[in-house]
Amino acid sequence: MAAKPSEPPAPSAPSTPMVPPAAADGCSGLDGLAVEKLLGGAVLKGHEPSEILREAGIDPSVYGNEQAVIDGSALFRLVERIQLRLDDAYVGFLPERCRLALENERTRAYLHSGTFGEALRVSIRFTQALSSDIGPRLVETERLGVMHVCAYNTVEGVDRDIFVWLRFVWIYHLFSWLIGRPLKLRRVFVQGRRPVQANGFDRFALFNCPIEFGAPVDALCYDRNDLDVRLVHGTLAEYEAHNASAPDWFAPPGGELSWRSRTEQALIQFQREGVWLPSIEDVAERLRSQPRRLRRSLAREGESFQHVRTRLRGEMAGALLLATDLPVTNVGYTVGFNEPGSFTRNFSEWAAMTPSEYRHRYKSDTARMAAATTLVAERREPHVEA
Repeated sequence: MAAKPSEPPAPSAPSTPMVPPAAADGCSGLDGLAVEKLLGGAVLKGHEPSEILREAGIDPSVYGNEQAVIDGSALFRLVERIQLRLDDAYVGFLPERCRLALENERTRAYLHSGTFGEALRVSIRFTQALSSDIGPRLVETERLGVMHVCAYNTVEGVDRDIFVWLRFVWIYHLFSWLIGRPLKLRRVFVQGRRPVQANGFDRFALFNCPIEFGAPVDALCYDRNDLDVRLVHGTLAEYEAHNASAPDWFAPPGGELSWRSRTEQALIQFQREGVWLPSIEDVAERLRSQPRRLRRSLAREGESFQHVRTRLRGEMAGALLLATDLPVTNVGYTVGFNEPGSFTRNFSEWAAMTPSEYRHRYKSDTARMAAATTLVAERREPHVEA
């Protein structure tokens, strides 16, 4: 969802081509009644729904029409336009708005995380500090994994159920995109009733797990193993580029990897094969691309092939120093250095300290040790598709 500074309302002519309303018969999507509910916060603030719909490239006749639907990409654009209009990440449903500048800072905070679990906890802490109207927390369970419980104290006059669904869609798509594949949800709990649309569209089907309606809490239940999955996206530029594409929120999330992520995956596969310095030609061939295209694609994402290759090599060296008792010289040999002096020099440039200093400083850091052990296991084990 939007993580941008506030901007003035768009001109009357929409920047997105107008999409006529689709008939509900034989077409799946969110109906016009749900669209009306999503605009409830904006209407309470005095905004004209037809103007917001036009700005999102949606025919205003969808509003309140159960025989018309919008697709997942239109839903994303609509939510983004409401946020920009209100300068509120919570689309006017909570007593205290979350300005987009603050939402932007929260985004920066969790993008710096290493794993999904770390990003989730950073996001929750940030949210807790922002407002008392929204109270996320994590609860460990024996049977259902880790529950992400959310409390939403919505204002009078809006539909709380549609807001809970919207927030869960955002959470699910955001973190699925961050790890490069759909999260494996164990179960979803919602306090509201099962929504029924005339066209039979099930708006909760996208979560691909059992849904319990009329529950005492609103919660997403994560598979514990997902908490240790490393993020494949880590820059605000990637996040903004992803949003600019208006992702389809009804499609399976997380499947479209950036060029940086694809390059990382190819380089890690080469590492598993014992090849630590593959050329850009080697990697481009494995990605069924051309060296020039790969170089340009990485540059558009603010990356370079040399930087990605050096960083992955340095990460593995650092992990081996902490997760194993290998002598420093052997760690250098393991990651492809023929000379001990060359390894020490290159590692010092990467970590701003020698390999021995790095091991001495962080060997007692339990969090770093756990992360190092996980990274070594991930990089050494053959990749198995989920």
